[in-house]
Amino acid sequence: MCGIYGHLTDSELDIQRAEKSTDLLAHRGPDERGTVLCGNVFLGMRRLSIIDLSGGQQPIWNEDQTRCVVFNGELYNFLDLKPELESKGHLFRTRSDTEIVLHAYEEWGPDCLRRFNGMFAFAVWDQRLRRLFLARDRIGEKPLYYYQDGKRLIFGSEIKAILADPVVQRRLNPRGLVNYLTFGHAIAPETIYQNIYKLLPAHYLVAQNGDIRTVQYWQVGIEPQLTPGSTLSEVELVKKLQLLLEDSVRRRMVADVPVGAFLSGGIDSSAIVALMKRNANGPIKTFSLGFNIGGAYNELSDARLVAKYLGTKHYELHVEHVDLIQTLQKLIYHYDEPFADPAGFPVYLLSRFAREHVKVVLSGDGGDELFGGYRRYAVDRFAPLYQRFPTILTRKLLPELTGKLSRLRRTKSVFRTLGLPDPACRYASWLTIFSPEMQAELLKFELQQAVSGYDPTGTHQGYYHALNGATANDHLNRMMYVDCKTLLVDGYMEKLDKTTMACGLEARVPLLDYRLVELAFQIPGRLKIRRGSSKRILKQAVHDLIPSRVLHKPKHGFAVPLDPWFRAEFKDFLFEVLLDKRTLQRGYFNGDFIERLWREHLHGREVRDAHLWVLLNFELWHRAYLENEPI
Repeated sequence: MCGIYGHLTDSELDIQRAEKSTDLLAHRGPDERGTVLCGNVFLGMRRLSIIDLSGGQQPIWNEDQTRCVVFNGELYNFLDLKPELESKGHLFRTRSDTEIVLHAYEEWGPDCLRRFNGMFAFAVWDQRLRRLFLARDRIGEKPLYYYQDGKRLIFGSEIKAILADPVVQRRLNPRGLVNYLTFGHAIAPETIYQNIYKLLPAHYLVAQNGDIRTVQYWQVGIEPQLTPGSTLSEVELVKKLQLLLEDSVRRRMVADVPVGAFLSGGIDSSAIVALMKRNANGPIKTFSLGFNIGGAYNELSDARLVAKYLGTKHYELHVEHVDLIQTLQKLIYHYDEPFADPAGFPVYLLSRFAREHVKVVLSGDGGDELFGGYRRYAVDRFAPLYQRFPTILTRKLLPELTGKLSRLRRTKSVFRTLGLPDPACRYASWLTIFSPEMQAELLKFELQQAVSGYDPTGTHQGYYHALNGATANDHLNRMMYVDCKTLLVDGYMEKLDKTTMACGLEARVPLLDYRLVELAFQIPGRLKIRRGSSKRILKQAVHDLIPSRVLHKPKHGFAVPLDPWFRAEFKDFLFEVLLDKRTLQRGYFNGDFIERLWREHLHGREVRDAHLWVLLNFELWHRAYLENEPI
């Protein structure tokens, strides 16, 4: 695991500046630093040594010094590929997976990506062809950003390394702002910055002779196998799922350093730890976190139950509200863009805590998106039925709700969403924070003009593209497919990568092995959700591994107590930041509307913690990255 950086230009390159950009990624790779300059091409990396600790230094050259690679990630099947490459005459000087990547590219070109099982973002420079090749893994576990202006291409694992070059102007991308306000994160390939883009998952980029092109090399299909004439029964699907789960976990335990796991006490993380136990020589180290506020914000008892059942060496971290204040600015720095998933805060603290004991952790991300863990999947199926109701009837069923009936107001919001006829807009609405109507009140007129006409072809573009790419008629799988192409990669993988790597900790995600992803989308939705029970087939596959209480407990997300904190401990901090004079004088937002949101939440008339959190993170990001205020 590393941080990579590179610069391709048609003019003279400042190597000292390029090396400083590389060192901005030192938190991703605190163990070693490596750079190479080939004329007008610079490649740099910061290494977190996991495999071949003494011999895997980067950049790595081929035998005749004509091709060079810098690699961020892990190749889980590198030992399978090595004998084949050796039989074709390739010589290896290290035991690292990075050298496998280089020789595989030499042998098969871009088709090597189809042979890789791993999480990665890497760059290969071909000295003879004067060609730069960049690639990102199938699911998008590892990020890769790039800037281009016709004269240069600058890329990196994080945007901060790109921004360090003075030719890159720090300008707000209005469309990126709308994406952020809508969903709380960027929507690739856009970022919050003009002219800085994110390479899409399962894509590679080729830069040669002044031309740049991107190509998609993999696409998961959605064709359920349990149809008339199918060769796989439900029992056979469960067995195949069990075998792939175990193999995926086993491959992700390969390391020359200690490996542990995040344990929430839910199905996904519990199953992963149980499979780790099968393949380990001793107790697994597990790590859990809870907020001292208690209630729905503390699931330590569930994690403790699983840890005792599986005999792990368990560590717990208890978090107070003061930890957020001390951590928030660090998160702003490490994300590079405004990012509004509050779960990033506890994941960062848990990563820092785990790093005291291990260098690699396995995480349970991906199970909800692949096997139907979210309630909206089941609810959205009823949209066509609901839309048949006369409008006058639905209005009578859903009267205006005021006062403290927040749960009923949320119910009304659900029905409003169900009433949207366009499937892409409807599904995006399940995840929307600031609706178009709210943005019309929030944004100043000039900014509204800059983004006018952006919806639906803009903000919801990723949802249209993903929904159209889901060719099957299986409604549940189509919804899960959309999440895998949008929320999972732009939200959850972004969060996991940035928070763990900020602590020099490598996170591996067994449920996102591409073979499991392909299998998951061959399983009909009715086997994932039935009679209100979610993740049904996954539960069948792991029922003998974990306690029955875990299998049958209600779905519960990783809740962060922003709601009560924003009414008490953080109310003054919010007011001082969001209604500060310089905040309002920028001309982005209407101060009266922001103050209304703050007062509605403070007095319990509405639940506005998500909206306030979005605005708070944007303002602190703006100060740090567009105004260069010290963090």
